Amino acid sequence: MTTLTNDQYEMIHFYNNLLNTIEEGFEYVVNSFTNLELTEGERIFKDILAAFYHVDSSHTTLQTLLNEEHKLVEKLKRFDQVILTLDEESTIFSSLDTHQDFVKNELFPSFLAWKESVQSHLQPYITN
Repeated sequence: MTTLTNDQYEMIHFYNNLLNTIEEGFEYVVNSFTNLELTEGERIFKDILAAFYHVDSSHTTLQTLLNEEHKLVEKLKRFDQVILTLDEESTIFSSLDTHQDFVKNELFPSFLAWKESVQSHLQPYITN
């Protein structure tokens, strides 16, 4: 395990919390498709997309800090696949049903699988 400073541990904790917050946002968005009382789904989806930028921009720093953790670095790089999932779907805003199906059945599962693989490798840094 790589030895880190307190600031570096804090960054990893912040990053981990951001991933959890994005997951919570996705859960809200998906639930808003069927629960009309959840009225902030569209805004939260936009926040998720903005958070993707922050996740992606953190990877250069994390890869530098954790360069000895080869499996983790490889998992971080796979975030590009989540972004490609988003980029490949050019019709998500053509209809509400298409958008909801895409978010629920493609984008959210892609993010969740990636998130879980990264967090499993981050766990030793989170518990310290």
